[in-house]
Amino acid sequence: MGRIVPEPPETIEVETLNVVCDGGGGALGHPRVYLTLVEGKIECGYCGRMYVLKAGFKALDIH
Repeated sequence: MGRIVPEPPETIEVETLNVVCDGGGGALGHPRVYLTLVEGKIECGYCGRMYVLKAGFKALDIH
C-alpha cells in the first residue's frame, strides 16, 4: 500500500504585508488570526495557508 501524501496548502497572493486568515469554510474554519509577511511570505499556523506578496509589489511598511 502506498503512502498517502497530503494536499499542499493553499497559496494566496496578496498586495499588503498584513493579512487576516480564518481558514475559510465559515464555521469549519479557525479563529481569525492577523499575520504579517516576513521576507514576502507567511504561513498560517492553523491551516497552513501560505500568503505571498504578489509579484511586482514592494513590501512597504507604512504607518
